[in-house]
Amino acid sequence: MSIKTSWFYSVCIAVFFTVTLQAQNISFPADSVKGPMCVIIDSVTKAAIPLSPKNSTYNIIVTDGLAQITLTQLFVNEFGIVKDIAYVFPLPHDAAVHAMTMEYRDSIYKAVIYEKQEAQQIYDSIVQTGGVAALLLQDRPNVFQQRIANIAFNDSAWIQIKLTMPLEYDNGFYELAIPTMVAERYQSANASTVLSSGRMWNPPADRDGQTLQINVLLQTGFPVSQLQSPTHPLVISEIDAVRPELEARKVMDKAAQLNLPYNQGALLQQAATYPNKDFVLRFGRAAAEMDFTVASTFDTSLGIGYFYSNLFPDAALFAGERPKLDIVILVDRSGSQSGWPIAKEKEIATIILDKLTSADRFTVLSFNTAVSWCFGSAQSVEASGANITKAREFIAGISATGGTNLLAGVQAALAISSGEGLQRFFIFLTDGFITNESAILEEIKNHPTAPTVFTFGAGDNLNRYFLDESAKVGNGVSTEITETETVAPIVDAVWNKIESPQLQDIAIAMSGLDPAQLLLPQGNMLYKGSPVTIFGVYRESGTHIVTITGTRNGETVTLTNDIDLAAAPTANSMIPQVWARQMIRKLRIEEGTGTTNKNHIIELSKQYQVISDYTAFLATSPVEATEENRIGRYTGLHVTAAGDILLQVSMTILRNRLTIEAPSGAYITEVAVYDLNGRCLFRTLLHTSQCTRFVWDGRLANGRRLATGRFIVKIQTTRGQITRSLFWR
Repeated sequence: MSIKTSWFYSVCIAVFFTVTLQAQNISFPADSVKGPMCVIIDSVTKAAIPLSPKNSTYNIIVTDGLAQITLTQLFVNEFGIVKDIAYVFPLPHDAAVHAMTMEYRDSIYKAVIYEKQEAQQIYDSIVQTGGVAALLLQDRPNVFQQRIANIAFNDSAWIQIKLTMPLEYDNGFYELAIPTMVAERYQSANASTVLSSGRMWNPPADRDGQTLQINVLLQTGFPVSQLQSPTHPLVISEIDAVRPELEARKVMDKAAQLNLPYNQGALLQQAATYPNKDFVLRFGRAAAEMDFTVASTFDTSLGIGYFYSNLFPDAALFAGERPKLDIVILVDRSGSQSGWPIAKEKEIATIILDKLTSADRFTVLSFNTAVSWCFGSAQSVEASGANITKAREFIAGISATGGTNLLAGVQAALAISSGEGLQRFFIFLTDGFITNESAILEEIKNHPTAPTVFTFGAGDNLNRYFLDESAKVGNGVSTEITETETVAPIVDAVWNKIESPQLQDIAIAMSGLDPAQLLLPQGNMLYKGSPVTIFGVYRESGTHIVTITGTRNGETVTLTNDIDLAAAPTANSMIPQVWARQMIRKLRIEEGTGTTNKNHIIELSKQYQVISDYTAFLATSPVEATEENRIGRYTGLHVTAAGDILLQVSMTILRNRLTIEAPSGAYITEVAVYDLNGRCLFRTLLHTSQCTRFVWDGRLANGRRLATGRFIVKIQTTRGQITRSLFWR
């Protein structure tokens, strides 16, 4: 894999005549895939034309360690008669996606869960008969496909998706991560293709892009410190100052009451902001030692409640002598790591080497299409000065090129024999851009040595699903690093978990609750700075006793605490969906590649209206749109009709001349022509004249004429911008 980044939302691949939209996949000739897949099919020309949302707005409310997210996107058909839109995009892998709604013209279409094959068949028939519908499919836990049927020319459709996710917590900080693009992945043998595989890139600063708006309301019962984003510029303020803006952007209603004492707002700055890298928000949690947080809600009509709880142990619990270690470091040197990510990976590996003592053992491997060994054998070596020096030289010589055959790298690392009496840790440094996640997770889960796996990911866009899941299956911890962050303190914090005695063989019990409906940590070790996270179902409200037992340095440790569970509905109404999503995740991990829990997963998905690999959201039945149920209002953007955002620009080609005429009352100020990879081939600025008619002979800046093919023309006028598809002969 050679290039991984992309302007995912604004410039999408257009491949024509050879595109087929069937059942659940989009098929392209291999040599045609030059960018992310986001296409519509022009029913007249039978051509595929790029389409992406004009606007994406994330309204996020964070409470009790949970984030409730409303994603609203505006699609506009500027290209002619369209029967089907297929749009590939990411969502957080740990989120419960529990609602999808479309607003089209004066109707609202609310989706319900169907079994995937049935939903696809219904949708395909609606496409062919000219009806309107929307379909949301899950391709991977973090890759989704939006389909919209029969949007008329010059019409717009709003799509709204609701999801709820638990925040990651580590060493006193919560983290919210929102992916904004699907990066290219290495296609592994015997693995299904990720729909967005292909060549992707980031836009230069002068490119017009889809507007990205992220609005966060943070509500907590504890003081918050160091609220910041290492990835995007933010406007951060106490609630009194930022509330008017949050109300204008529809994050909260004017009458909304804030029942928790600590409230802050964070708004993404709009200056040169593109959806081309993960959005990360972090904040510190005060007084997080030896206490519980509990979010719960109770359905009085059904007599059943759901809860989400975190225990934050005292740091003193992990005091003790550092064990002798056996460290295996696996470094991803594939082309997707080129630039600052490979530099960060090499720095991480070098810092870890410097922490070893002569009593430890270690080895280092790197991989792309093939695996390379630092010491040329399948065993670890003593952490002597000479061996450390050789390993440092090996790491320094690594360069990023080739494919990401991560499975071979993992298999080689797990095959290394271990030293007697040492505690072994596998450290995987990779962005996880692969298509065979299941095979690698199966390799870790079923390995006879029960390996402990820590993962580090460095990059603007990461496969956080693989990084997190492999660490959970491997009884370890996942860490992601952004470009602007200093590596040393992050590695120090992770190393502190490794060198401190862990609470091992942990077991958790809760009084009066059904163990079968408790979702406990994947692994059986608790690390310093990490919480114990529990999801569960209850029928008796009130106080319950949580008991956690484990061993530390061979001695039994017992922790107990009381938690109070609600007796009535609360503001945490989405916890049932979060529980169902976590149960589906557990069932998917358990089934691996050889068994299936399909029927159980479908049952949960339908009961809780949470999407899964085996189900889909389908919206087919319209109801009248009112001021209260309109979707566009959730963005805080005022769009009254398609005519307000579209221009009736005339564009014709005659005798190798492109003629563009502005509508009445408007002037053309800029014309730009792009190829289907998004590269600008021609641009002219017309600010100095009141131009209503522009003629171009197809000659580029280098003197050559535009070749035959399909291109994208962006026209800026004094009344706004419009995009058109151009076929040049």
